[in-house]
Amino acid sequence: MRGCIMKWVAAADTQDIEKGKMILVEVERTKIVIANVEGTFCAFNDRCPHMNAPLHLGALHGTLLRCALHFSAYDITTGKKLADATELDIESNIPPEILQKLPANLIETERRTAEIRRQIETLDLETY
Repeated sequence: MRGCIMKWVAAADTQDIEKGKMILVEVERTKIVIANVEGTFCAFNDRCPHMNAPLHLGALHGTLLRCALHFSAYDITTGKKLADATELDIESNIPPEILQKLPANLIETERRTAEIRRQIETLDLETY
């Protein structure tokens, strides 16, 4: 946050956050996720910088957080984007035996949606 002074705000008790887990808190009208990575706590904005999805619903694996909606990936210790949503498509995420059972129009709709997602830039995650 360029040009502003950051201050410490008590948002949660660290004892309430298990290792490998995240919680959602609201601080001064901003939703923030606090994650416990092996006893180190990381805080970041709850909104995915790709398409504004809630990140507290994502999957945390160590310091890697993957957005539940568009699968963008971030390092929560630095906020750096690790993977764009553009790197994923329906064929690479659904097993072939399930994919062949899906209606063709659903697959085509997902392909078109993926093409639209590829046009949206994925930024780095805002961390605190």
